[in-house]
Amino acid sequence: MKRSGGRKGLSKSAGGLLVLAGFGTLMYLKNRILPKYADDYAFSFIWDGKHHGNLAYGNQKYKRVRNMRDLAKSQLSHYLTWSGRTVAETMNQLVLMKDDKKTYDRLNTVSILMQLLFCAAGAKGKKDGKGISASLAFLLATGYWFCVPYNVHTVFWTTGAANYSWPGLIQSAFLLPYGNSCHEADHRQSAPLMALLGLLAGWSNEAGGAVAVLLSSVRYIAARKKSEHTAWMAAGVAGACAGYALLMLAPGNFRRYQLEKEYSDIMPEEFNGLGNVPPQYVYTGKMFASHFKNGFLPVILRQLPLQLPVLLYLMQQDHGTKDDRRYLASLELAAFGVPVLLMLSPEYPVRAAYVSSLLSLTASAYAWERITPETLKKWERPVKAVAVMTAGAFAVNYISSLIADADLYCEIEGQIETLREHREDPDVSVQNVAVSDFWSYLAGDRSLKDDMLQATWLDANPEDPYNKAVAAYYGTGAIKAEPVEDHPYRGEGREAARYRIVKPCRSFVKRMKRLFYETFR
Repeated sequence: MKRSGGRKGLSKSAGGLLVLAGFGTLMYLKNRILPKYADDYAFSFIWDGKHHGNLAYGNQKYKRVRNMRDLAKSQLSHYLTWSGRTVAETMNQLVLMKDDKKTYDRLNTVSILMQLLFCAAGAKGKKDGKGISASLAFLLATGYWFCVPYNVHTVFWTTGAANYSWPGLIQSAFLLPYGNSCHEADHRQSAPLMALLGLLAGWSNEAGGAVAVLLSSVRYIAARKKSEHTAWMAAGVAGACAGYALLMLAPGNFRRYQLEKEYSDIMPEEFNGLGNVPPQYVYTGKMFASHFKNGFLPVILRQLPLQLPVLLYLMQQDHGTKDDRRYLASLELAAFGVPVLLMLSPEYPVRAAYVSSLLSLTASAYAWERITPETLKKWERPVKAVAVMTAGAFAVNYISSLIADADLYCEIEGQIETLREHREDPDVSVQNVAVSDFWSYLAGDRSLKDDMLQATWLDANPEDPYNKAVAAYYGTGAIKAEPVEDHPYRGEGREAARYRIVKPCRSFVKRMKRLFYETFR
């Protein structure tokens, strides 16, 4: 079959690029509205492993990371005393060393768009045509927005992006050649480059590193059976295995485990199914039940809508070649396998399933690209209905998340102003922050919620590690946050309910005015 004419191909690409450009603009605005908070302050300093690290109770010595020497010293201490995520935390501290939120917001927006392009590249495979249609771009954009669990923690928050979405970009770049080789036996890559990418992908984070090792190894073994294996495949697998070993066997992993055992008194004595699992409940029925309810199900249910294109593809007679079906099956199995394997972890952070979302999104896009015009025509009305509902849900969810985050930004700015005004005081008390339950409900986990803030922001205890890091960052004395129960959002009655709706809207307008001034001054 001949390819379509250049003008048609150009319009197809133009529509897809327009959708991606619009989505990128919205994501940049989302980045700009979010404040700096939580671990961003702790990682702005050289990691103090001698005093339990910057995220635990201790008598830390705070010195800002100002240059590459400080960065190397910090990462060595972090690797030896806390975690093996050297690749992720190096990226994190590089950004925080620059200490320019606008620069980070630009880089992160580019990262989001690049991730969508990697998903598209993994989806198109050997299919004719290189353009991204508007429908595919819409699927990728809305799928990424809704599918990623706690995307505010994994994609937009500086420390979260450095630990999940940015490593995900490395993992996608590493795995893409292996995916392409499923369709092109003579696919070529540089062996040294693949070894380096494999090292970085394996050394990134636990779930994503495991997927990089597993999928690259499976593809190499399959190619070897057909005598289609190449040097770059072996080099990539070796690099990924070496990186994953460096990640998992880091002395800091064992030191942190010992530290948490010694300080288990700071954990709840009774397991309520949230946060860390107390040592006495690790690998018990209660832990697995909690992981299934609070971790596995939220991840899987969020990805179910992405299976609609897969179902349409499987319902048609043309399922492609045997290699096509195997490739799609490998994406689906890996996407499902990640949340299953996380059940074995003593902690089930839903955000750790980020790589599962990418695999599920790629599988969905892969199926969409192979649905025939006849199938689409047969299911045209339901497909259009789903698209309209998705667009409407995105609009409501996105706008609500902006309002919620802008309100939080203004509240945190109020705290920062108080800290600056009382810089000379030995003790500083600030009003704690809260989010409106109205806008938080509409935004869901696309914005910062109360349960996130209570675990990662200022506490009533001045010795809390987050309090101490913020105090060191702004050069103040000990910080104490007033209980969140006293916040105006906790009021009852009609007037309080109205306040929870109107006040965040005013904060949003205030934040937008400030952004407009910063952009065009």
